[in-house]
Amino acid sequence: MAGNDPTLLLVVGTSTILLFLGFVVILMVINNSRHIRHRAELAELHAAREREVIRAEREATQQTLREIGRELHDNVGQLLTVAQLGMNTALDERADARLAAARDALDQGIEEVRRLGHDLNSDLWQHRSLVDAISTEAERLERVGRVSAHVVVKGTPPALPPDKSTILYRVFQEVVNNALKHSGADTITIVVESGPPLAITITDNGSGFDTAHVDTHAGLMTIGKRCALIGFEATCDTAPGRGCTWHLQQHPTHGA
Repeated sequence: MAGNDPTLLLVVGTSTILLFLGFVVILMVINNSRHIRHRAELAELHAAREREVIRAEREATQQTLREIGRELHDNVGQLLTVAQLGMNTALDERADARLAAARDALDQGIEEVRRLGHDLNSDLWQHRSLVDAISTEAERLERVGRVSAHVVVKGTPPALPPDKSTILYRVFQEVVNNALKHSGADTITIVVESGPPLAITITDNGSGFDTAHVDTHAGLMTIGKRCALIGFEATCDTAPGRGCTWHLQQHPTHGA
């Protein structure tokens, strides 16, 4: 019995060491998990703070736009209307071609001020659709003589939340502005397909461009990222000399 004591002691000692090592490993795993969880909590806190900052900035911008819209509509619009009444009275008293031309220009100015006040009011997304906004912008482009713009709507597009409408409309504006600035296009066609999935195609007859160009590529990335934020995919089909077509399509897994 005494001869077995060293073996027994070795077994007990080894077991004790293994248990101790196991206990240390468990403590290390638990501690590492706590560190990981803590870093994740900090990252989530930072992300939440960033989201709150963005939300606050967006709300401040929307509030500013609403106030500017009201000022244009109420104050500036009223002043122009008073001037319009005075001009009409003067024309009633005596005919004057120059006064008539000035009155017509004033009428157009009043209409533009009303339109701007209307567009700057971000609350209007509660009362108008994305198609309405795109159609209004197309009419404005034609009215100022910059380009011939056509809007084709296939089916009845689904109603989108204000945030999605805002981003899609901004992407549409960016695509159109790029076409007007850089392509020399005189015709733009916008096709809205109700789907599902919802898709918007914007085609111009301009000069097109090489997507490998660094500056252009950066613009493509911006449009793509904005669309990705709301569950849309943006693709651009273009080449030098053959215009440009943008496809904005909602991912099937993302509803309105």
